[in-house]
Amino acid sequence: MALVDLDPGTAAAFRRSYPRAITVSSDPATLQGVPGGVAWDGRNWPLQPGGVALLVVDERRADRGALRGALREGGRRAAIVPARRHHGIVPYPRADAIERLLRPGWPVSSDAPGQRLRQRLATSVLWRFSGRAGIALEPDSPGVVDDVVGDLGRATRRQASLRGFLVSGGHNIVLRVGLAGEDAALRLCITEIGALRLERQRRVLAGIDAALTTPDLHAHMPRELGTGVTHGLAWRAETWHQGHLSIGGPRWRPNAPAWSASHQIAHLLASSAPTGTARPGWARSWSIGMDQFGGDVAATVEAALRPVEERGLATSWCHGDLWPGNIVLGRGPAVVIDWEQGRPDAPAGLDAVFLELNRLAIGSQVPIGVAAARAVHDPGSLATPPSFGGVPWAEADQALRVALVVAALVVHALGPEGDRRGQEWAQENLHPLLAALAPAS
Repeated sequence: MALVDLDPGTAAAFRRSYPRAITVSSDPATLQGVPGGVAWDGRNWPLQPGGVALLVVDERRADRGALRGALREGGRRAAIVPARRHHGIVPYPRADAIERLLRPGWPVSSDAPGQRLRQRLATSVLWRFSGRAGIALEPDSPGVVDDVVGDLGRATRRQASLRGFLVSGGHNIVLRVGLAGEDAALRLCITEIGALRLERQRRVLAGIDAALTTPDLHAHMPRELGTGVTHGLAWRAETWHQGHLSIGGPRWRPNAPAWSASHQIAHLLASSAPTGTARPGWARSWSIGMDQFGGDVAATVEAALRPVEERGLATSWCHGDLWPGNIVLGRGPAVVIDWEQGRPDAPAGLDAVFLELNRLAIGSQVPIGVAAARAVHDPGSLATPPSFGGVPWAEADQALRVALVVAALVVHALGPEGDRRGQEWAQENLHPLLAALAPAS
């Protein structure tokens, strides 16, 4: 694969998904820090003629004629072109910040305000006058995505058709696939990290299912429709749930329904998927991985967590990243997505703590670590304070409140499989929290 004259952000996103892709650019600044990057003059192709199987090129910058001999026989070209040129796909909202790919006739994949009108505009002839871009495929013939959709159809024994294409963080893409009677959200892993996270999510969901004492939680979880591997890429399909996940708008206000729906699910998970009590060694186990921020930080975190094991708090499965960004509110029950950060030994109710820290951080426009310190020192700052073991948040002693906010931040700090928040995140969130809690911990 060759990436030709793409803007730096788009090229970096492709390299995360395709580490062996060769970046070719006529702008030397774009190649700084890019391993194996190749400069060219925009006229003479610098690589072996006929050696590229897939050419991804921004033809708003690159000369189409200069690339005529780059592709091997049977190779494909994906060109970002000015919207006024013929194209079959629209990168939305912009080519350098793609959230989804659009085709005429596809349904909207979000309930964000105005989304239906914006999508209709982007797939109409008016888009040619927008000054934005389209994507032209040559040849526009079946590829990997079509094969994945076909494999899902065979796995479910139903006719399958592609109805949407969402970009998801560089490690996955999400395909909306129409099946007879319902739509599926198919998560296609395009990197090794994506596949690891998918496998972790499957283990988490299996563990929760085995621990459930009542089936009520199933109404709030997507139902698996099929799994497989196509051309070496792992995928999992589950029921499609339409909603609006982007931060902003009335659903993110402190009193919005998404927060109360999240609390109901947090309570249901904690009460219906118990796993026992915190035993000696729990604090050390929970903090594994925090040494990425330094040995002293890991030791401080472990010490702050000890009240959980000393009091033998009840434990349960947790989601680990429960907030309105992972809640889909539609016509039916609220549905929770992205379970890959789940843990089986969380203090029962920890999701409610994380949820309230997010509400306080978003409402106050402060980092979540700062919000966590405030929740300890000013218990009344939480809109819906959680309880632990029947003890309200404000009545719990400060050492326990410290332990619980630190436990919630540990899950956030470690992130999904393969994610490292890094020192910048620690400076903004973790260090201020530990400094503010030092006298109590």
